[in-house]
Amino acid sequence: MSEAKKPTGKAKAAPAAQEAEIVVYIGPDIPGAKQYTTYNAGLPDALKEKIVEHRVFESLVVPVERLAKASAELAKEGSALNILYQKASALSKK
Repeated sequence: MSEAKKPTGKAKAAPAAQEAEIVVYIGPDIPGAKQYTTYNAGLPDALKEKIVEHRVFESLVVPVERLAKASAELAKEGSALNILYQKASALSKK
């Protein structure tokens, strides 16, 4: 029976690890959030508000482990992240 309880303890630890995840905002500069800023204690309110207004901004917040790959994709014309960045850039200027 103690064997069955061990996986339960691991499952409880997983959400805490996700909350502490370090992420990087790779979108265009907006008031309150600059491109390539890392966050480890949650996103700033300004960025949270942009995400609520326009979900495209959420796609531009990536785990730090994916930063190199995401940056390369961002620079590639016509890639998914490049298109999302262009949309976010247009929205941030409005």
